[in-house]
Amino acid sequence: MTSTSTLEPWERNAVKHSDERLNGARDPQWWYTGVRPEPGRCPGVAESGEIRALPLPDLSVCSREEVLDYFDNAWTLHEVLFAGLKGAEAFYRPPDHNLRHPMIFYYGHTTALYVNKLRVSGLLDAPIDAYLEHVLEMGVDENSWDDMSKNDMVWPSVSEVKDYRAEVYRTVVGIIERTPFAPDLGRPVTMDDQAWALLLAIEHDRIHLETSSVLIREMRPSLVERPAAWPAPSPLRRTTETGKPEPGSVPANGTVTVPGRTARLGKPQSFPSYGWDSAYGSRRQELPDFEVARCLVSNGEFHGFVADGGYRRPELWSAEGEAWRRFRNTKWPRFWVPTGPTGLHAFRLRTLFDEIDMPWDWPVVVNYHEAKAFAAWRSEKDGREYRLPTEAEYFLLRDLPERPGVADDVVMRLDGAQLRETGINLGLAWGSEGPVDHSPTTSQGLHDAGGNLWAWSEDTFNPLDGFTPHPYYEDFSVPSYGGQHQLILGGAYISTGELGSIWARHFYRPHFLQQAGIRLVVAPESTTDGGARADIDRALLGQYGTAEQVFGRAGHPLAATVGHPDRLARRFFEAADEAGVEPRRVADLATATGGLAFSLAGRPIEVVGLDDRPAFVAAAERLAEGWDVGFQVPGRGEPHARRPSIAPGGDVSFTLAEAGRPPASLGTFDGVVVADAFDRLGDAAAYLRPLAGSDTFLRAGGLLLVALPRASAAELANVLGEAFELLSEGTEPSLTKADGHRYEITDLEVSIWRKR
Repeated sequence: MTSTSTLEPWERNAVKHSDERLNGARDPQWWYTGVRPEPGRCPGVAESGEIRALPLPDLSVCSREEVLDYFDNAWTLHEVLFAGLKGAEAFYRPPDHNLRHPMIFYYGHTTALYVNKLRVSGLLDAPIDAYLEHVLEMGVDENSWDDMSKNDMVWPSVSEVKDYRAEVYRTVVGIIERTPFAPDLGRPVTMDDQAWALLLAIEHDRIHLETSSVLIREMRPSLVERPAAWPAPSPLRRTTETGKPEPGSVPANGTVTVPGRTARLGKPQSFPSYGWDSAYGSRRQELPDFEVARCLVSNGEFHGFVADGGYRRPELWSAEGEAWRRFRNTKWPRFWVPTGPTGLHAFRLRTLFDEIDMPWDWPVVVNYHEAKAFAAWRSEKDGREYRLPTEAEYFLLRDLPERPGVADDVVMRLDGAQLRETGINLGLAWGSEGPVDHSPTTSQGLHDAGGNLWAWSEDTFNPLDGFTPHPYYEDFSVPSYGGQHQLILGGAYISTGELGSIWARHFYRPHFLQQAGIRLVVAPESTTDGGARADIDRALLGQYGTAEQVFGRAGHPLAATVGHPDRLARRFFEAADEAGVEPRRVADLATATGGLAFSLAGRPIEVVGLDDRPAFVAAAERLAEGWDVGFQVPGRGEPHARRPSIAPGGDVSFTLAEAGRPPASLGTFDGVVVADAFDRLGDAAAYLRPLAGSDTFLRAGGLLLVALPRASAAELANVLGEAFELLSEGTEPSLTKADGHRYEITDLEVSIWRKR
């Protein structure tokens, strides 16, 4: 007999909480704490016995009874999903990557959040179980793919959490029954109402339906079994006996043109459905016509990348992506199951609960790093530059009107069963992905503009203009701003409620798997006009160009004018050392293509570059990912900009924002630099005056470096006033233009100031 002292912590939990009732199909009377998943009894359960999502409530008209049905549907969906776990081991064994809690946490986490958020809103006066509401409250947002969570605590038993769920269910039903909704209020429910907290908790439950589904899909097959009430995988699939794609099994996936127009991002406050705080605010962006792939990238398409050695070619991967790939020794997508030796490239597919013959026409499930590497591979193969869509582009490819209404949000009109009938794979229409060419198309001929799988975006998760965190859940969005999470767009087969809505702005760290895949967009000519391209070339030349690239030889008499970002960074750090300032966070306003930001990151600090020109930010971000970026020098062809080395512990990120109105969500900085060799800033006062009037962006004692043409310290003193003390001033030459054999040199007026 094995001593428990020799067991791993999770094994001790599994032994301690062993329960025969978890080993087979659940006894419905024991397992279900709300409404059992039976036809005519549970909302969303069809005559077949399979449960699907109800429509997202219209808060301008929905009654208390409809809210109760929507709650029951979410509650029972959660319990049906967890009924697919077999035995105590399935609840207590951590995922093999150790980046998330074991499933016992997720079984109870959403329950505890109901209680905690209802208390915050004033709808509940006291805890139900203070201990469980503490240990089940906070999830894991791992910082990196190697940030292991050891999960060595003693977890409660499944039976304890189940009994807790039963008590919370009764409590929430009682609160719903006495909370006013639209018919009682005589107006729509808004985010200022206490009822908003109920809707928040229900939608949080639905978020974790997706999160938990990925963790279950990663589990050993022996630990899971599809419950009878869970929707079956899609029967629509093109498979092969060989386990490799064959002619006819892979849908064609050419590109179509989406007409350019204004993309208006941000959910209106008046829109009558629940929304997370990150959905609100606004942003307008003018887009030209652009090309986009007709379908999501299928397993069959991605097989070409795998068979061609895409996972073994570091040049296709970003620096972070290659580090992740090496650490995990990844050779193919996580849910592909090899059926022979590695070089055979024959596979089956793991769905949520089942292993099936590989459907080559289903979309491939990958993380962001894999999506970016595939785009690089396809670019190489096709001789065109592909990338992922931006959020603004995704809004346009969905074929929505500029100001969508309720009728345009399909999840507000149809339940999961009705969505399946229309061919839209949302709301658990099916229990898996489906063919990439099955859904009805947009007017441009695009499939799956909403549903099947989420699509990874080029954009990191970011606040829209006017963003305000909601007081019921202040830490939902704000901790994930800052460039470490990628937006995913469009929803997946398992997206229900708000997640399936046209307004959903969901996010994950780039190494984490979600039910997400790849949609390719053609770049860059489709998004950058000739004038903008020339401006980018000029910025790349001025910020990264070497003497040999600019002049054709290193010993040119004007060689000293090259590399002004490095010289400005040295000046900044010398001033910091002399003033006794430790600049741990520095903001680079009007960063252009990021040259000075990277030079500053030659020290182990965090640097955030801001610019309001999307194409410039895109170039800087591409450099940050480890790519070379080409630029034209008139008469000298196309050299490449290479990112300067970043110091160990250094970090660089870029944000699309107006330099004169930096987002408050970026926090406080120890230093700010404003350097524009092209004098694009014009009136420097508009950019510097906010720094003088507030300590929330540049802290007291922090340093400000200004390097602008025709901006002397005396002139700047009139702007900065008594808020700043001048430390030093001087000039710095900068190469700003090369036209054949003619060069334009600009003297930057450099002054360094300390905030009083």
